[in-house]
Parts: sequence; C-alpha cells; structure tokens
Amino acid sequence: MTLLRNGLRTVWVLAVVWFELGTFRFALYDCLWPDTRQPPLPDSRTVRILVIADPQIIDRHSYPGRGPLLSALSQYAVDLNLRKNWNFAFHRLRPNAIVVLGDMMDQWSFIDVHQRSVHKSYLPRYETYFARYQSIFNMGDLPPPVYYLPGNHDVGLANLAPFSLSADTRYTSHFGPRNYRRTIGNHTLVFIDAPALVEEDVLRTQRGHTYHSWPAIKRGPVEFVKQTTSTGSSSPLVLFTHIPLSRPSDASCGPLREKGTIRQGYGFGYQNTHTDGTTTFLLESLKPSLIMSGDDHDYCVYEHTISSSNEKVQEVSVKSLSMAMGIRRPGFQLLSLISVAPSPDQITQTPIPPPLHALCLMPDQLGIYFYIYIPLILLSLFVLLVLNFRRANGGTNYQQRSHKHRRQDTPEIPHELSRTHSSGAVDSDSILPPPASKSREHQTSFRQSYSSPWTWTFMVGGHRRRVTLPNPFGRSRVGHRMSQRDVGVLVGFLQDVGSGGVATCFRVFGTVVVGHAVVTPVGR
Repeated sequence: MTLLRNGLRTVWVLAVVWFELGTFRFALYDCLWPDTRQPPLPDSRTVRILVIADPQIIDRHSYPGRGPLLSALSQYAVDLNLRKNWNFAFHRLRPNAIVVLGDMMDQWSFIDVHQRSVHKSYLPRYETYFARYQSIFNMGDLPPPVYYLPGNHDVGLANLAPFSLSADTRYTSHFGPRNYRRTIGNHTLVFIDAPALVEEDVLRTQRGHTYHSWPAIKRGPVEFVKQTTSTGSSSPLVLFTHIPLSRPSDASCGPLREKGTIRQGYGFGYQNTHTDGTTTFLLESLKPSLIMSGDDHDYCVYEHTISSSNEKVQEVSVKSLSMAMGIRRPGFQLLSLISVAPSPDQITQTPIPPPLHALCLMPDQLGIYFYIYIPLILLSLFVLLVLNFRRANGGTNYQQRSHKHRRQDTPEIPHELSRTHSSGAVDSDSILPPPASKSREHQTSFRQSYSSPWTWTFMVGGHRRRVTLPNPFGRSRVGHRMSQRDVGVLVGFLQDVGSGGVATCFRVFGTVVVGHAVVTPVGR
C-alpha cells in the first residue's frame, strides 16, 4: 500500500512538472522567427518584434456574478497563466521590440480616480492594477522598447457614463501617446487610436461629411493619418490598430482560427470592426504593406484590396495571450522586418517588403485543468479510498491472526518455575535468552538509509529547486503499521489526502510552477 501511495505522489509530480513546464517549452519548440525560415540574405539586417494582443488582466470586478472566492481563484489562475505565457515567449525569443495591441487591463477604463485599493496602503486602485500588469509582464533590467495601443478596455468607447472621465489622461501618463509613428528597421510603424477613430467616425457621419471634407479634430486620429500621408515616406508601412478593418460578413479567417469569423457589429463599449468608410480611408491614405489588429481575441488572416492601385494587403488579427478570452489556445505573433544593402559600397539599407509574420500558440491551460488535473484528482481520491478500505479490513484480520499466533507460540512455563521457592523469587536470568553478541548499530543505520526519502534537485530559471518524496520501498515499523491498521476508513482516507496527496501536490505546484512564474526561466 505504501508503494501505491508513493507511486501516486510520483505520478502527480511528473504530471505537474510536464503540464506546467514541459508543455510550454514543447509548444514553443517550433515557434521560430519567420526570417529564419527564409534563405539567408547577404548584408541584411533584421528587426524582430513580438506582437501580443488583449492580455486584458482581470480583477475582482470582471465577473460580477461570481462570488469573492471564485473571483479571487479566477484572477490567480489567469495571472499565473499570463506569467507563464509571457516568460516562455519573452525569454525564449528575445525580441528587439514589443508591440501591445491594446486592452492591457479589463477594468482600466471603468476605475474612477478616487477609488482606493484596500490591500496596498489605500493607493489608487488604478495604480495597483497597473503594478499587477508590470509584475506579470516583467522584462528584467534591460527591457526592449515597448509600443502600446489604446483599446476600448483601456480608454472606453463613446464617452458613456460608466467610463471614467480620467481614462484618457491616465492612459497617456502610464502607456504613452495614443497616435504616433516610429521608424524601425527602415520600416514605418503607424499606431492608430482605434477607439477615438470610431468616435470621430460617428461624429463625421452625423454631420454628413466625407473624410476629405471633414475638419479633423485637433490631435485626433484623422488629423494624424492625414499628417502621416503628407510626409511622403517611401519605406514600407505597417499599420497597427486595436479594432480590425471591415470585411464581408462571410469572409474566411483561415484554418488556424478556432471558431467563427469576424463580423461587423457593436454594443455597449465595443465595436467589432471599423466601418467601410474608415477602412477605405485608412487603406487609401496609408497604403500599408501589412496590417495588424487585436480586439477579436482569435486568430484571423484577411486580404484587403487597395482600390486605387489594386494592390493586396494582408491583415492579421492577433490572438489574445490570455486563457480567459474565450479561446482554448492563447497565442502571439512574430514580426520580422528585413532590410539589405544593395551593394557593398552603400551604407543605406533598403527594406524588403512585405514584412514577414508567424503565429505561435501556447498550450490549452483550461484543457489541462479540466481534462488532466480533475480526472487525476478523482482517480487519486478513488485509489486512496480503496487503499483505506483494504487497510481497515486487513487491520481486523491482522489483529485476529496476531492474537492467535501469540497464543500458539507462547511457551508453557514449567510447573517447577511457576512456584515460588522458599528462598525467594526465581532468578529471572535463568529463563531469559542469552544476550546477542553482535551490535545492532549497523542494522539501524542500514534501515535508515534503506528507507530514506528520494530527493531531486534541479535548476529552474537559475534558482535551485528541490522536490522530496518518501521512499516507496522504505519499510515502516511494525508499530506504525499497527497504528495505521487501527485507524478507520474515513480517518485514514482524510489523513492520506491531507498529509500525503494534497500536501505533496501543493508543494510541487508551488515549487515548480509558482517559482517558475516569478523567476526568469532559462532560455534555449
């Protein structure tokens, strides 16, 4: 029985180590930068950008229908999964830059400036929320440049009453400008404030203007797009927008999408796509080489046509990095910007359009919980219950057999020794066995070494981790076996679950998983 219980503990250790660490490394084994799949080019320079979308960190207000305990458990599980996804992606791939396509936090736009945090010295709630985001997406001492986009969960949409009036200034102070462009690797990256563009599009339509006749709002997205067009840059342009561009309602997203497609629609605080007029305005004004969007949470690839030049441009809707966004396998996108020198005599490099991109998928964390851990928990409880039934029945039989053997094996005391001599009591040394001539120290040390626990020590993220399990071949004392047999089925079952199964699982989970999520893992 001891062997079976310790075997069960070993199964749990192997399951936690593999499904919480091994599967994540295995998922990224084929996740390669797209430029590495191309033939090498002489005198080339490549800038590698990691693109993530909609991490949408939840808090206790994200699911109002759940109780405090379930909300706290959901927040812990989602945060842990985001940390693992980020650590493995960032430290495994080491990008030159990072782009976040909006919706960094789920409730950021609803938090009022006067709300305080109860758990951290009554700091403003949005500050503790932002601190959680920074702790999850930790990039070490030398972080690469990060470029953010506002999403509808960050700044709100349509200036509705539940959204905070300070959401705009709060976003700017923590994440930077809302409309901007950068030149990286001889490519122009254009970042559009999609929620503000939706709001300006509604206002323009209500007043009966076209985009050409519309007097753009000062420092708004339409004015920014027109200024970008007037610069006349010849380098390839990559457009980043949180909200996808419009497309036909039956447009396919490709085989890598989990379900459905992207359709036009809107509701409280969201809009699925830009309108047809906004899409035409962006395509004709910017003429991008590639478009990357978020908001939809699932992967989608669609090819737009620039009507004035009949050119094709691909839009990629990037998967969410979070397990809580209605998808089974979170993911992210890799973007490679390549430029080469035309000849050895020239210093200026020429970009090679179009930019290359590739999808990377992370493990199905919900599937691991529901199809691995829950069945394994039920199986473990069943095995422990059966073992305790056998132990209880075995204890009764053992006591009966032991009592019977004691009666058969006890020698009968001679009649002469049973009587008391007149001179006094019988000398006890005459009936005791002779003392053993060999010391028992060697036997005791052998027994201790033979039953000593098993210990594994390994390195996780530069930190030494140790897991200790009882020796399944170790022999317990007869008295200990007797005490186990004397315990009832229910008490023994609860002892096994509390001291053996659950304690071992939580110890391994905390050592391997939580420790790995906090420290920096060792990259390949």
